[in-house]
Amino acid sequence: MKRKLVEDHTTMFSPSAADYQEGDPHRSDGATIEILRRPRGRPPGSRNKPKPPVFVTRDANMSPYVLELPGGVDIVDSTARFCRKQSVGLCLLSCNGAVTNVTLRQSSATPGATVTFHGRFDILSISATVLPPGATAAAAAGPFAVTVAGPQGQVVGGHVVGPLVSAGTIYLVGVNFSNPSFHRLQPMDGQEGDRDSPKTNSGSGSGGAEPTSLYSYPPNDVVWAPATRHQPPPPYCS
Repeated sequence: MKRKLVEDHTTMFSPSAADYQEGDPHRSDGATIEILRRPRGRPPGSRNKPKPPVFVTRDANMSPYVLELPGGVDIVDSTARFCRKQSVGLCLLSCNGAVTNVTLRQSSATPGATVTFHGRFDILSISATVLPPGATAAAAAGPFAVTVAGPQGQVVGGHVVGPLVSAGTIYLVGVNFSNPSFHRLQPMDGQEGDRDSPKTNSGSGSGGAEPTSLYSYPPNDVVWAPATRHQPPPPYCS
């Protein structure tokens, strides 16, 4: 028995979104629904901001100087004129070169005694402080102290008296300063009384030697090494 399937031509309608909206009593015309999503990554403008550069402050009142002096000039006068022209003070640290005919004042039994050394001498060390023009006259009077070596190996030193003439090209290395501050130090309590009444050692003491002051140096003696003489060769004996 064949069954005939009767095709139902009735159209099946599925409800659409418009149907639901029409039947929705809470529907409002023109309303939109937006879904906010969390953005990924860094927000704009949140990159690492450039850091300001680090500046190392340098004291502009102090800088190294190298002075070149030709031969035949006075080192003391040239340095003083340079400081007056630049309106700065200068502290000499080292020197490279030679001088001629040095007059030095050395510590000796005769106060103010000077010794003049004739010839060419290499400068081993130099020390001097030239204050700027605005400094007081008492503080600005700083002598030049040098140590020189002679051609025969002798080494002498002291404070320069008079001109210090260069024998060739001289290179001075120093540090300048502009605004020095002066301070007068007062003795501490009790030191002045000890200075007025010095202590003396008696024979009944422990027998220890009296301590020598740091600044009590013996007088400097100028020792000149004898010149090397070439001995004649012995006569030939047959």
